[in-house]
Amino acid sequence: MNILMTGGTGFIGSHLVPALIDNGHTVYILTRQDKEDTRKIHYLKWMNGDTPDLSGISIDICINLAGAAIADKRWTDNRKQVILESRVDATTELVKIIHNLQPKPKLLLNASAIGVYPTSQTTFFLDTEEHETADNFLAETVISWEKAARASGIRTVFTRFGLILGTDGGSLPVLTKQFSFLIGGPLGDGNQWYSWIHIDDVVRALLFIIENDKLEGPINITAPHPIQQKKFAELLGEAMNRPAKIAAPASMIRLAMGERAMLILEGQRVYPQKLLNENFSFKFPKIEDALADLIKE
Repeated sequence: MNILMTGGTGFIGSHLVPALIDNGHTVYILTRQDKEDTRKIHYLKWMNGDTPDLSGISIDICINLAGAAIADKRWTDNRKQVILESRVDATTELVKIIHNLQPKPKLLLNASAIGVYPTSQTTFFLDTEEHETADNFLAETVISWEKAARASGIRTVFTRFGLILGTDGGSLPVLTKQFSFLIGGPLGDGNQWYSWIHIDDVVRALLFIIENDKLEGPINITAPHPIQQKKFAELLGEAMNRPAKIAAPASMIRLAMGERAMLILEGQRVYPQKLLNENFSFKFPKIEDALADLIKE
């Protein structure tokens, strides 16, 4: 199949694109940068006044992974605007492209996040049920993001990603660095839930969705065994052979990080019910297996 993708050079995209190629697909990556094509990867300039030329190409699937990083900078008003607009603007532009494609693609896979759910230590958030949305910046971003994608008029899946664990991106490199300096441990009270997933299972889940036309709407892309942060820290410390005893008070974290401290001090207990209903098999369902694989690398 021909796959049209945004965010193809980011953390998820850099893992997904080779898997798509290995599965026999041809990938067209929308990018703002000048890049040289390969036999199976074609780069098309877009945004900033560039209109990608897709004439003569029948696009089967669209994948939208574009968006500025959420965790790397303090959430000033300007940074919030960048985070929101980078997602909504890219999605809006991709939807315009979809409307002009003939024939229409069969699927839009649109990135999303579990941050749309309220933080809770007791509620289990399933993607087969309707839930109230949170009242914060992250939820507002996800709501606007998904609304922009709904305008595509084709089957759309909102891949609500949890905490993605990999050695070359996401949160794990930061956390392992803390443990390397012997300052790892509970963050705040440590009772907040981490709904995590190994990057390999992210790729496998996305490929599974592409091949399974029963799946649509919000889908939780998380492992089936979420874990509380203090237990996560304990197991990470064991995997690295480092102590996990130094707690960081919530007040200190909020002072250092500002509003984005919610990313590590609050959480949701999320379950991938739709994937499991379709018999998707996780390679790393438990955090012990995921950490053993990632830390050895």
